[in-house]
Amino acid sequence: MLLLLVIAISTLLDPVPLDMNSASEEELCRLCGIGRSTASAIVEYRETISPFASVDELIYVSGIGPATLENLLPYIEVTNSDVTLETSHFLQEASLTDTLLTVIFLDIGNGDAITLQAGESTWLIDGGPPGEGAMRAPVVQRLRECGIDSLSVVAFTHPHADHIGGCRDALELFHCDVLIDPGIDYPSPVYEGLLQYAFDSGCGYSVLSGEDRWDLTDQVSLEVVWLERGAGSPNEASAVYLVTCGKFTLLLTGDIENETIMRMTPFQTPVTVMKVPHHGSRSSFFPPWFRKALPQFAVFCCGRNNPFGHPHRDVLEGWESTGAVILRTDRQGNIFLYTDGESINFSSSLLF
Repeated sequence: MLLLLVIAISTLLDPVPLDMNSASEEELCRLCGIGRSTASAIVEYRETISPFASVDELIYVSGIGPATLENLLPYIEVTNSDVTLETSHFLQEASLTDTLLTVIFLDIGNGDAITLQAGESTWLIDGGPPGEGAMRAPVVQRLRECGIDSLSVVAFTHPHADHIGGCRDALELFHCDVLIDPGIDYPSPVYEGLLQYAFDSGCGYSVLSGEDRWDLTDQVSLEVVWLERGAGSPNEASAVYLVTCGKFTLLLTGDIENETIMRMTPFQTPVTVMKVPHHGSRSSFFPPWFRKALPQFAVFCCGRNNPFGHPHRDVLEGWESTGAVILRTDRQGNIFLYTDGESINFSSSLLF
């Protein structure tokens, strides 16, 4: 009897931690600092976005800040959090005899500029930063280095200068007469200058819809899979494009950040290649998304010794944890990916 009493008292003094992946809403409400709305948000998060892989992921739940999480740590735990890395969607790495799609991540500094070459089509998605002074934008030199002398279409994800600064030069110098705009309201001289050039030159111009899809060839398609023009910033509003060639998939993410990424996560499926958003910034760091995307390759478009510290170490580690091969334009220069829809190969202009 005395032993039972000691056990009961011990349990009260040192309660069993509550498992965040199985606790009911009623049980969660008994935790200090967790009200009904936060308890409901915890349940909704784990059921619609992802089970928790660690207690630290509670910080992404609405209503839980750093102080609340710190107070909860002695009373909570996460079990059944083992994550099996899914690799069934990985393509064989092999030399190709028939390349259906070539993707080039251009080394243009801290910005994005990506080409898609399939059949007679060559698309430029984002144009990187503008040139300095009277110099042309960096994208011009990089395109020429890659042997590209004409472009079918120039499109962009959002109108920040590090993504559209080179678009005007690309239109002018590479004989391109089609510009595709995501239509995000953002006043800036660079954006206004690009639109004015398109108008003055008679360039074909269209604004994205959320359902746009193009066939570059019979085997290669490009489609818009996410577009929220009303998001809180141009970064969050970035158009997200999916490139498909047989079993190969590539997600082009612009600079989307966590608010958008969290909304995308329930719908995310594994991809072959992830263009890591926002150059590897912590503002685009959401572990459940990593676990759902599970890319074979994660590509960081970032500048050497950039002042932002991109890519951030914890973001690199997050993508590494998925089993992805990490590729970086600041380390490897222009990055080339080749696929026939069944296999994949890659090379780069620099190796150091």
